[in-house]
Amino acid sequence: MKYRFAVIDAESGLTVGYSRDVVGLTGELIVETYEKVIFEQFVFNEDFIGSITKTKQSVYSLYIAILNDEEKVIGSYYYHLPESYMIHKLNYNKGNFNLELTGILETKPSPGELRLWKYLKGTQPLENNIWQGFSKEEQAGWLNVTRIHSASNHSHRLDKRGEVYTLDGEYILDFTTFFIALGEAINGPGGYYGFSLDSISDCLCGGFGV
Repeated sequence: MKYRFAVIDAESGLTVGYSRDVVGLTGELIVETYEKVIFEQFVFNEDFIGSITKTKQSVYSLYIAILNDEEKVIGSYYYHLPESYMIHKLNYNKGNFNLELTGILETKPSPGELRLWKYLKGTQPLENNIWQGFSKEEQAGWLNVTRIHSASNHSHRLDKRGEVYTLDGEYILDFTTFFIALGEAINGPGGYYGFSLDSISDCLCGGFGV
């Protein structure tokens, strides 16, 4: 069974476990003032359980990570729990089960944005301008997906210098499509290079491909 999501402890960076699917990541399941998230067919990571040295281990600050077809992290959304979730090292569930948590999603992706991750999950390279046929909402989602994807792969990118880049303006209609095209011109299809003038300034400081 391939897992599509992972739960990562933000404090330690350890992977808590894996899930086949996630319900509520778009913030549609409201419990009082919090967002409920259900991790379907969740299984604890043996390495995480093995790292527990005390009787109990708690997690409260998490990343809900998107996995590609090779089950590697390609992006994540931050999720904070108002109360720590306690894991007992001797009695944790060793099989698949539905893990339900209630907390606060820092960013709530739209359903369309979640669907767009499929373009970055495969091993085949993307084609130029795949976004030109997207709706305006999908284009905004695609820009956010490429931003999150870039952040997850930030440490693996080396800056180039002295290169010449050509910006394809055929499908640029507004600010969103300008930044999508700019990211693609510099870092290839699915690439990112800012979503506003301020963020371009950040990219020019290094670490974003050029």
